Amino acid sequence: MPNWCSTKYVVFTDNDDKAELVRLYNNLSATLKTPSEVGNGFGAGWLGDVAIKHGFEWETYPCRGSIEHMDEYDSDSNHFSFNTETAWGPCDELWEAIIEQYEGVSHVFLSEEPGCEYFVNTDVEGRFLSEQYLFELVGDAPVPESWYEGYPDKPTCLDVREYFNSFDELVDYCTDITGCEFSSLEELREHLNSVFDEDANVIVNIREFEAA
Repeated sequence: MPNWCSTKYVVFTDNDDKAELVRLYNNLSATLKTPSEVGNGFGAGWLGDVAIKHGFEWETYPCRGSIEHMDEYDSDSNHFSFNTETAWGPCDELWEAIIEQYEGVSHVFLSEEPGCEYFVNTDVEGRFLSEQYLFELVGDAPVPESWYEGYPDKPTCLDVREYFNSFDELVDYCTDITGCEFSSLEELREHLNSVFDEDANVIVNIREFEAA
């Protein structure tokens, strides 16, 4: 059983003529609506069908996964997005080969696979995917008494999953809920690990996305 990698892709063009972007969108949409002729276990949206649609032998590229969702394309926009679930990693070799077939079209992606500690954001300019940090704090332990001071509705359980565009945003958020100040990720992690002992059923996950 593999670890599953969640990836959001944004495909875009800087050309005034969006014909190639629209052609890619239409080809992906057609694949999602067409039953697969290959037994694959993933159903419509299997990446092997995407490969076949573009003239590749599906065995040539990692195709263990599928498109889970694709946003509708706005004709006034220069981009569209879709999400995949794939085994172990984002299977981006396939997408690189596919997008090469569309002149003037490029892509970026934000990808997470916690089991292998894979957190990557290729959008280094932050044009479409500005998330740089992930903060998760989930568990059955009670919320510490000193947290959320001044909040009219203090939460009764730990259920936080938030993305932040900068370290300052992350620190401001954590300072707000804990009442403590932090100067580094290590300091923040150490504080949270000291609040919740090893026996507490609490997930503390603070990740900085790598550029790639």
